[in-house]
Amino acid sequence: MSSIGKQLLPVAAAAILILATVANAGAASASTTSVTITTPVTGQSMSLKKNPYTAVAGSVSFSPTGPTTTRFYLRRDGCGTSNDNPHLSITSGIDGGDGCGILFNAVVGLGGDVVQTAFVDFPASDGTPLAFDATRAVSGVIALTGAQVGVAQVDVSLEALVNGEPAEIGADDASAVLDPTGNDTPVPFSITPNAALAGADIQALDLRVRIHGPNVYSGFVSLSGNSYADLGSHAASVNRAVQLSLDDPTFANAVPARIAASGTTWSVAIATPAIGTHTLYARSQQGFDTSATTSVTFKVAK
Repeated sequence: MSSIGKQLLPVAAAAILILATVANAGAASASTTSVTITTPVTGQSMSLKKNPYTAVAGSVSFSPTGPTTTRFYLRRDGCGTSNDNPHLSITSGIDGGDGCGILFNAVVGLGGDVVQTAFVDFPASDGTPLAFDATRAVSGVIALTGAQVGVAQVDVSLEALVNGEPAEIGADDASAVLDPTGNDTPVPFSITPNAALAGADIQALDLRVRIHGPNVYSGFVSLSGNSYADLGSHAASVNRAVQLSLDDPTFANAVPARIAASGTTWSVAIATPAIGTHTLYARSQQGFDTSATTSVTFKVAK
């Protein structure tokens, strides 16, 4: 773990944990997965003596998981006001906080450096949950504006909330000689993601930015679409499952089914229940998405 990442974990973790409730609420959208039970069929009767185990099978539908890229823009609502609100968003626009400084590091002489603890967190306000693709680098640009005299060092760290726990995606240090003739100086960065997060369903996201270096009045971030981070993602979650439950619509003791390589059918064998009438329930899941429950009722005889 980089030194930047170590500094990030204690503080940014708290920031993204605050977002967990919002993220989970956003996950309760219309389902993109569905399931059916084809075996057994409703009204079917079977012998317990002849069938100690019952084959259960059905069909399932999941959303495509093709590769895509999600761009998060750095945004602020009102620099220096009570409505500042630094955040990430998948939509861009003219920011009220455009050119807003990073606290404590907007002014430094050409021969020195700034307070190393100065930073701003940009938590995602939308764009999550996100099906993360850790096989591709997270790339982006922090555009700097101001007097643009000297050299600026930009440190970025990216933190996520996965399964309700904070996880470090990665960090990078980048620098650039500032261009006093331009409106801003783009400082590109590239983060090699934590491989353990391959296929993770990200609930919340936080980008921490720290600017320092021998420069004068240049610790200002140019927003309004000029600063952003591109994350490799999937069109839908790669985490898919079908669950079966016998005589319990709450799935308190759910049985996982095997999904065929085609991703369109599933099957599982269960111990045939006691003599009587029983109901099988099934549901499918893709990331934070859960299908409507389907069921069949059958009878078990001697």
